[in-house]
Amino acid sequence: ESLQYLAHSQDRCEILLQWIQRSIVDNIESGVIRIPAPILSRVFQELSRGIVNMQNVRKIAEIPFPFPYTQMIMVMLTIQTFLMPLLASVTSEKAWWAGTLTFMAILASWSMNYIAAEIEQPFGDDFNDLPLA
Repeated sequence: ESLQYLAHSQDRCEILLQWIQRSIVDNIESGVIRIPAPILSRVFQELSRGIVNMQNVRKIAEIPFPFPYTQMIMVMLTIQTFLMPLLASVTSEKAWWAGTLTFMAILASWSMNYIAAEIEQPFGDDFNDLPLA
């Protein structure tokens, strides 16, 4: 019955945390676990830290990056892609230097954009994603 409840619940980690804490308290009261109070408080502190870190991971996974900000970055990168060759050709004396400068600057900017898009959703099944379980 408990495992069925857990399987259909949305907050499995919180339920498991409560079950573990209740089991610890029940076993201390019955005398099965004999732990000094400072060590016991540390156990509860570590459980609490784990659930706080899990909530922080959940925030990263569930809260999307602002869409207007993403669109503005794309517009600015597109403008840079078209204006950079013109500005580099005006400021550089040699054509190969202007081409190299343009290529490197645009490649770096678009690469950072794609890396940021990958970091935005760090969890999942893609090659570079972090596993949740």
